[in-house]
Amino acid sequence: MIDLRSDTLTRPTKEMRLAMAGAEVGDDVWGEDPTVRELEEETAALLGKEAALYVASGHMANQLGLWVSSRSGEEVWAHEDHHLIGDEQGAAIVLSRVLPKLYSGDPFPARELLEGWLTGLGEMHRADLALLWLENTFSGRVVPLAEQRRITGFAHAHGLKAHLDGARLWNAAAHLEVEPAEVAEGFDTVSVCFSKGLGAPVGSAVAGDADTIRRARRGRKLLGGGMRQVGIIAAGALYALRHHRERMPEDHERAARLAELLNDLPGLDAVAQTNMVLVTTPEGEAGRYIEAFAAQGVRTLGGGDRVRMVVSLEITDSDIEDAAKAIAKAVAEL
Repeated sequence: MIDLRSDTLTRPTKEMRLAMAGAEVGDDVWGEDPTVRELEEETAALLGKEAALYVASGHMANQLGLWVSSRSGEEVWAHEDHHLIGDEQGAAIVLSRVLPKLYSGDPFPARELLEGWLTGLGEMHRADLALLWLENTFSGRVVPLAEQRRITGFAHAHGLKAHLDGARLWNAAAHLEVEPAEVAEGFDTVSVCFSKGLGAPVGSAVAGDADTIRRARRGRKLLGGGMRQVGIIAAGALYALRHHRERMPEDHERAARLAELLNDLPGLDAVAQTNMVLVTTPEGEAGRYIEAFAAQGVRTLGGGDRVRMVVSLEITDSDIEDAAKAIAKAVAEL
């Protein structure tokens, strides 16, 4: 079985397991785990921020980014398909009690839209505005840095905060051939994942200025996210950060190869920009295609008319060729 459902499915490499087994640890709730501190310092430096906080999941990193930048009842502007909205069980409303205002279409809002949404702010009947939210990559697409800077500039010009859900920021940086700090530039808070793309078994981080991360640390404790000798798993994230970022273009090349092969098949339209292949099927047929692919030994995700395939460090060149052949057989039998 070739599993292309997600890059979170990777298992620790032998070298990563050795690093975890030998990790120096302490009580992180007391700030005494040296491996966690090392991971946080390196993450912050890579992102060009003053500080970072290691947390259990990307969900927690995003929610802390929201929690430190908003107050109950304030508006948060985001895309309708952002993870904040559709993949975190409504936590933004339950925990921070904010009011999402959503746009659709492109993964970044047009200036005209933003300016229109400013109308009425400050009026008695309108919620105050707290935060602009972006995601990069967005369903495998890299948001241009010029668009990010336009939006963060707009936010700050109007007294707003800006958060970047950078779960796959490492992929965006690899695609753009820039340092991660360039992708994180201009954002007050940034979340990153050590599992997606990098292959660590557990963990994400939220980064920002020192005072913001101090408050996020208190928020983590409030959410029950304080962990003790967590350096054992932080060591896996640290190993991934140091050894797996440079190899990420290999995943992008394999995804591009898979998209190329799938575009030769009738009824499919495949695109890949980073490590994610998005395949458009006939309308409403994605579920049927996913079942057919699985019957031939290729596991994927999707719905409607879109199938998602994600390449990660356990997927080899031969896996790509074999997956394409299996999918071709499935398509021929549909």
